[in-house]
Amino acid sequence: MKDTKYKILAYFDNQSYRKLFNEINSDYAENLQILLHNLSLFSYDVLIIGVILYKENISNIISAIRKITQIPIIILTDTSSLLCMSWKKELIYAGADCVMDINSTTEEVDLQIFSLARRNNKQKITQKQSETMIDKGKLVMDHKKHKVFWNRVALHLTRQEYNFLYLLAVTPMRVYTFEQIYQLVWKDYSVGDIKNIIWCLVKRLRKKLNAVEDGAGNCIVSVRDIGYKFELNKENEQQ
Repeated sequence: MKDTKYKILAYFDNQSYRKLFNEINSDYAENLQILLHNLSLFSYDVLIIGVILYKENISNIISAIRKITQIPIIILTDTSSLLCMSWKKELIYAGADCVMDINSTTEEVDLQIFSLARRNNKQKITQKQSETMIDKGKLVMDHKKHKVFWNRVALHLTRQEYNFLYLLAVTPMRVYTFEQIYQLVWKDYSVGDIKNIIWCLVKRLRKKLNAVEDGAGNCIVSVRDIGYKFELNKENEQQ
């Protein structure tokens, strides 16, 4: 497992689980805050979460992760518990891809990592191949020519405005955090008052969209205290 080509992020809520981590070639998050921080800044192929007992907040954490990334999630826990099946359903419904026993062998975990990471990478390749042209309602973006149109009217955007809109539009409804937006649009780690920096960019971009059509800027939706997403209302979806 130490020779795996995939990039893995691991978090375990109990030190006794660290014996498994020692055999996994991965980054390790010491706490949940670091876990979410790393997911917002870096790209991983698989996320492994080890939990010793049933905890309601784990489902909430998985749901929160699903708002910012579709990374495959493996849960390692004690499956001998009588509550295991109901909790397993809860974790899967929250967004986990696989729930395994904490006593699984490294070979078993390695197979799951390989299977999930391979599938996820294929989806990324397919998505990338389809990202050349975006056609979402009245928004059309030609990524090869770096051109943007709203309702067939050309928009003249700065590089950062274009990259921001493309980032959101290529994955509609996905919420990007302020940190993710700054890293992906500005190609740098977040420094300073990034919320205000992004807010100013969004304000300029919405103004340009609204200049073409009233309400067009509403496709950029603010998610309070988290970031932004792309979402078309019924009016903007009409051609």
